[in-house]
Amino acid sequence: MRSALLRGRTVAVAVPALALLATVTPSAMADEAPAGSAYGASAAISLLPGVLGGKGIAVETGKLAASSTSGKHSADVVDVPLKGVITAKAITSSAEQDGPHGPVTAKAAIVDATIPLLAGLAGSTPKTGVISSECKSTPQGVTGTSKLVGLDLGKIGNLELGTPPNQKIGVPEVLQVIVNEQIKHPDGSLTVNALHLKLLGGQVTGALGSGDIVLASSTCAKVTGGGEPTEPTKPTKPSEPTKPSQPTRPGQPSQPGHPGGGNTNTQPPAGGPAQVSVVPAGAPETGDGSEAAGNAR
Repeated sequence: MRSALLRGRTVAVAVPALALLATVTPSAMADEAPAGSAYGASAAISLLPGVLGGKGIAVETGKLAASSTSGKHSADVVDVPLKGVITAKAITSSAEQDGPHGPVTAKAAIVDATIPLLAGLAGSTPKTGVISSECKSTPQGVTGTSKLVGLDLGKIGNLELGTPPNQKIGVPEVLQVIVNEQIKHPDGSLTVNALHLKLLGGQVTGALGSGDIVLASSTCAKVTGGGEPTEPTKPTKPSEPTKPSQPTRPGQPSQPGHPGGGNTNTQPPAGGPAQVSVVPAGAPETGDGSEAAGNAR
């Protein structure tokens, strides 16, 4: 986490927040995006003079309690005291994938959070009991959900539980609050942000500054596999050729099933009704292949 002065020096009121922010280092970018990732909170904001009782400052926290399928699978931070910006009893995240190409699940949650930064706009300190997001990726597609329990934004406005994705409330030119934000990326991945606060940088009375605060974020990439690969179907063993019938001697009766001693093959040909073909998982005939595999068994 790092902070930089926009102008002048920070005043004593801003020191508690900045002291903690300076102790966290932003997570390094991976060479290749993981199949799933999540984090509890992040802030990248530039505050105007007067906010937090000091001169303008820039604050970047990085991703707090970050996890991914290609690194640390779970993370948590207890008692997050970002004085003046965010406080929380705990933030957690996790990201798991079932096999190299299997389904992905990523989730993040914040418990007992407050947002002192918005107290002036809300008329009181905004708070919530639980903020969480979750995404899942399977061969059938990528889905996401979020939950906000006990969300109270005061005068800024409130939304009912189960709100559809990408609902927006706020204060013109000052703040935009996006609830259950769901972003579909060009590569097919999905990001779910339970709560996204955008400081709009306006020049109106009460303006806070510019930048973004994201709470409880989960991202899942599109997957094409269905877990562990299925065992390929064993080829049907070809039937043995029928031995030619012995010629009938004069006066010798024909063998049963071979009138007149003819060369008749009574075994059904390979590939007949007794043979079952399993359609591979993911083939267009069956979607994910589960129905065909069940019929084969």
